[in-house]
Amino acid sequence: MGDVNRLYDVLRRHPTTVDGFWACVLLVTSLAMIGSTAADSPGSPYFPSRWLAVVAAVALSAVVLLRRRAPNRALGLAFGTGVFQVAADVPPMPGNFAFLVIIYTVATLPPRLPSRLALAGGLASPVICELRWPTEVLDGDGSRTSVAVGNVLFLTVASCLAWVLGDSLRTRRAYYAELEERATRLERERATQARMAVAAERARIARELHDVVAHNVSAMIVQADGAAYVLESEPEQAKSA
Repeated sequence: MGDVNRLYDVLRRHPTTVDGFWACVLLVTSLAMIGSTAADSPGSPYFPSRWLAVVAAVALSAVVLLRRRAPNRALGLAFGTGVFQVAADVPPMPGNFAFLVIIYTVATLPPRLPSRLALAGGLASPVICELRWPTEVLDGDGSRTSVAVGNVLFLTVASCLAWVLGDSLRTRRAYYAELEERATRLERERATQARMAVAAERARIARELHDVVAHNVSAMIVQADGAAYVLESEPEQAKSA
């Protein structure tokens, strides 16, 4: 358990390294898929856009790499890459998993506009994908419509789930931040009250000392006046006073 905690601490202190690792994983898997489908063959889904597919794979990997350091730019890059894929006829690849990653990432952040834009894009992209690259049913008894609807529902649910998880994390972080702020505020109030109590006690002691000193000085003045009064007639009493 200790090793797991240490590993978690190391990963938490180096988020860019973690994102870079997963970006490389997506890039390698995407390039492997592009290369394994015989891109030079007319029957390949990436014919004749093999190099365009490589560009899209690199851009999607960059989305994962930049998602923490520049989430809004990464979201814009994801949108741009999606439009590029549709325009250049580059079918989906493993790198498109970056869409779910960036949806989750922006949903964890306080600004709500990027989060809503990401959710809207996540809801629209499955429909656009199905319209641009219709599902092919190899089984003659299968229904292309039912399979297409199933694919759209699956991707839509995945996008919604990514957004809900991110938004839940944002809400939890905001709650914890509010608790910390409240605890800090209470601590400041307690310190202020303690300082006020010390100041009040010092003022009370000063008033008591003032009253005692004033009483003693008054007594001294009375005795001095009395001594001056009887100085000639009663010198011993004056001396005692």
